[in-house]
Amino acid sequence: MIKFSSIATVVLSLISCRTDFSRKPPETNINTSVIQDTVYIKKWLTKVITGYVNTDDLNLAHENLRTALTEDYYNYKQEAITLEYSEMTEEEFYQKWKAKYDTRYVGSGGFFTSVKDNGYVEVSICKHLKSLGDTAKTFHTVVRDLRWKTDYVMDITVVIKENKLLIDDVKEYK
Repeated sequence: MIKFSSIATVVLSLISCRTDFSRKPPETNINTSVIQDTVYIKKWLTKVITGYVNTDDLNLAHENLRTALTEDYYNYKQEAITLEYSEMTEEEFYQKWKAKYDTRYVGSGGFFTSVKDNGYVEVSICKHLKSLGDTAKTFHTVVRDLRWKTDYVMDITVVIKENKLLIDDVKEYK
């Protein structure tokens, strides 16, 4: 009996060491043919937006959002959000990012909305606008804040990079 308990304990210990108990969602590796499937991308984009804005757990929301953005877009947007508190001037920001992004459309609020609304937004429109080669698509998107009856209108560019769908730009319209 003691021998059986020892073996079971060792086996369970080995299994638990190999199991990832984190709450981070699994990364979906995809091939470049997925970029042609606009329905799939719309569902993915809607899930990213509502998952971020509607989540009560701010750390988890930020971690999940971070995995859905390119490194450049994340840094660009973070600098835009914190620009008024940083040492960087608006002109320096423009000079730094003008080659990659149209800084007129960055917005200084949060990602996708001006505030996190914890459960009160939906993606009311997500329409394919154009393809940008074989690895990118742009979607006209409207995020509707149901509590405050506000629409956030944007064009979101999704790319495939390292076999993952990633948001590479969000042009925010006022």
